[in-house]
Amino acid sequence: MATTAELRGLFPPGFNPQRRIHIDVRAGPPAGFKMPSFAPFQIEDGRALQALSVSPDEFFDRHGFVLLSHETAVRNWETEPASVEESEVVRIYYPEIERLVRERLYPGRRLEVHQSSPPLRRGRGTPTPQYANGVHSDYGLTPDDFEVSVEAYGGRQAAQGWRRGYERDEVEGFAMVDFWRPTNMPGPLLHMPLALCDPSTVEMADLVPTTLTGIAPSGLPTNHVALRYNPSQRWYYYPQMGTNEVLAFRLFECRKSETDPAEFRSVLHSAFVDPDTPADAVERQSCEHRVGISFLRN
Repeated sequence: MATTAELRGLFPPGFNPQRRIHIDVRAGPPAGFKMPSFAPFQIEDGRALQALSVSPDEFFDRHGFVLLSHETAVRNWETEPASVEESEVVRIYYPEIERLVRERLYPGRRLEVHQSSPPLRRGRGTPTPQYANGVHSDYGLTPDDFEVSVEAYGGRQAAQGWRRGYERDEVEGFAMVDFWRPTNMPGPLLHMPLALCDPSTVEMADLVPTTLTGIAPSGLPTNHVALRYNPSQRWYYYPQMGTNEVLAFRLFECRKSETDPAEFRSVLHSAFVDPDTPADAVERQSCEHRVGISFLRN
């Protein structure tokens, strides 16, 4: 079930900045600056592509994203007024997600799973009603980029703790994976689905490193990656996701064996307006749970 839709936030093909772009989201774009519009994108059916795969972990390794069937036992996604530690999210969802990481994404791998913060709930009836309707990838490209973002959200001590953990001899790499799912929906998700760019179709030269201020509560900058348009890029989505499914996609990965990233492995993504959405579709409510994974040497 492919669709054709607009994707926002891509830079033009000739855009060639000499240095990292800094943007204060509170101030908006510089005067006179306007992102270009492109013809509607063909967004292919991820279900059809995934049906050709041997296994979920093989598909995830190749494309950076995968849809998993998962009936969660969580019924209450709130972390207030109860403490976060007492919530169903921590008591039930964290162990569920760890099993998915170990059994469905990286079976047989030696790894550590880090779940330090509860999911971000987004959309209808949540503290974050807006949707991230612009192509982006979080955390940047390198360990230094990632450390900057950890500090912005968790403070200097958290950033130093992450770096110490990453620099241990037994660690060979690190990834951040997002587990994204509809919540509290009466039927399949039709409103504001998520588009995913297959990283194997992205050329390193088309990546635009950016730094944003005004996103993290601390006011400190966070690192991201934007994208320059290239017609070879391939986009996918999973139509009509149910609450018994979760979409896992790679937000960031670094490997100690690489001084500079040899290839792009993160998944640029964006919410988008599907022109086929019925007028009476229930507004999306979703949660995105970011999970850190340290890969250990055998």
